[in-house]
Amino acid sequence: MLPRSLVGFTCALLVCGGVATPAQATDLSGCWAGSWQSCSTGHSGVLKATFTKCGDTQYRVEFSGRFFKILPFRYFVTLDVVEDTGESVTLGGSSYLGRLFGTFRYTAESDGCNFSASYSSKNDSGKFVMRRMGS
Repeated sequence: MLPRSLVGFTCALLVCGGVATPAQATDLSGCWAGSWQSCSTGHSGVLKATFTKCGDTQYRVEFSGRFFKILPFRYFVTLDVVEDTGESVTLGGSSYLGRLFGTFRYTAESDGCNFSASYSSKNDSGKFVMRRMGS
């Protein structure tokens, strides 16, 4: 049995979070929706994404949207988990989109509900902003 002075101290530690618990990994799996915007050209449009978890350190992401509001696009990219604090995840990756567009590099952050990414290529740079569908 603990002395009375230690009982209060132990309870304060438990209530105030003094006992360390392992952080839960942030899972981005599922459907997302938002927009993209090119910082180079000013073009923008609707963007959708489906995240599929591939092990503990990667997501396969299908992005789809429209360019000039009428031209559909769809491509896949593998994003690597760079850091996962349990409250947010930082991702990075690249994808080759053919000779016309070249290689796009991505850096992204998400808290599980919101997703923001920056992209850059030889001829373009911009951002994606999305929210998890249903949140």
